[in-house]
Amino acid sequence: MVSNEAEPKENIEKKIRKLRKDFQKNVQPVLRRHNYYLSKGERRRIKKKKAIKRIQRRERRMMRSA
Repeated sequence: MVSNEAEPKENIEKKIRKLRKDFQKNVQPVLRRHNYYLSKGERRRIKKKKAIKRIQRRERRMMRSA
């Protein structure tokens, strides 16, 4: 059995990297979302605006490559 003290430093750094990545993916967006209040309608409008921009960006890329 290996104790925690005997673990190589690389293993600990790998765990820290994994934890940081998990935080950025799962916790940070929730904290950002709760920073201030947005009504459902406002959230819906923002979501729709982002979707339109995403579609337009995709169309521009397709036009350039064609």
